[in-house]
Amino acid sequence: MKKPLAGLPLEEEAKQFTAKKKYNGPPKPMTSRIYLMGMAMNALLSRSTGPVRREEIKREAEDWADFMLED
Repeated sequence: MKKPLAGLPLEEEAKQFTAKKKYNGPPKPMTSRIYLMGMAMNALLSRSTGPVRREEIKREAEDWADFMLED
């Protein structure tokens, strides 16, 4: 088994990394709106051909998610 560049075995390095992470409680549940925002954001980013403004992509993804949930 190869050793990582730091010289520690991979398992030990993973334990040290997770020990440094701060636990903020259980993860938030994924709502339908968050899921739809992610799908819309994926589509918006894949159709863009150049640099994009994150604020505009986020706003448009939120608009699409809200539109899909209007029923």
